[in-house]
Amino acid sequence: MGAGATEASRREGRYAVKLAATAAVILVIGTAVSLGLWQLRRADEKAGAQAARDAAMTAAPVLLPTGKVVTAEPIIGRRVVAEGRFDPAATLLLDNRTHQGAAGFHVLTPMRLGDGRAQVMVLRGWVARDPRERTRSQPFRTPATPVRIEGLAERDLPQPIVLGDGGASSPADGAVVQRFDLAAWRAATGPAALPLIVRQTSDLDDGLVRVWAQPGSGVDKHYGYAVQWFALAAAAGAWWVWVAAATWYRPGRRGPT
Repeated sequence: MGAGATEASRREGRYAVKLAATAAVILVIGTAVSLGLWQLRRADEKAGAQAARDAAMTAAPVLLPTGKVVTAEPIIGRRVVAEGRFDPAATLLLDNRTHQGAAGFHVLTPMRLGDGRAQVMVLRGWVARDPRERTRSQPFRTPATPVRIEGLAERDLPQPIVLGDGGASSPADGAVVQRFDLAAWRAATGPAALPLIVRQTSDLDDGLVRVWAQPGSGVDKHYGYAVQWFALAAAAGAWWVWVAAATWYRPGRRGPT
C-alpha cells in the first residue's frame, strides 16, 4: 500500500471520528434543550394549577350534599363544608406519615352527612406515634356530637410505594393501614359513599395537627432545572466550537482535516 493510500486512510479515519463527535454533541444539545423546554412546560403547568387553587380558595365553600354525588369533578380542588357525625369505629390510621421529622399517622375518619345516609371520608390531620408501640398513636379525640368542618375536596390521596399489596384499605382491615384507596373504600362502604376525600383545614378541638404541604410548590425548582439543562446545551456547543477551532482548522489549511 502506497504512502498516498495510507494518508488517505488516516484522513478518512479522522473524518469519521470528527463526524461521530459532532453527532454526539448534537445529540447532547438536542436532549438538553428538549429537557429544558419540558421543565419550562412543567413550571407553567404548576403555575396554572396554583392559580386555579388560589382562585378556588377565595371562592365561597360548597356545602356537600347529603345524597349521592354523581360526579365530584365540579368541586374537586374547591373549599367544601361538611356537616354531620364522625364514625370513630371506622377510623383508619395511615402509617409512616411524618411532621417536622416526627413519625406518626394521618387520621382518616368517615363522616355521616345529614341524616346519615351519605358518607364522606375526611382526612382529619396528623397524630404522633406512641413511642412505646409503633402500631399505636398518641391519644386524639373524635367528637361524638354533630360537627361542621371545612376542607379541600380531593380525588384521592397520594399513594406511597409499598411492597406486596400494601394492605387493602377497607374498614375491615383494622385501624393501621399503609395506604388508602378511595375506590376500594367506596366499594366496601356502598353507593352512599361520596367519590371524594375532604382534607380538613378548619380547627377542631381533637388534638390533631393540620399543617398540610402545598401541592402547588416546586415552580422555582423546575425553572432551576431548565436553566441547568440549557447551560449544559450551551457548554456542549461551546466545547464543540473550541475543539473545532483547535483541531479542525489550523494556520495554512483551507478547511477541516
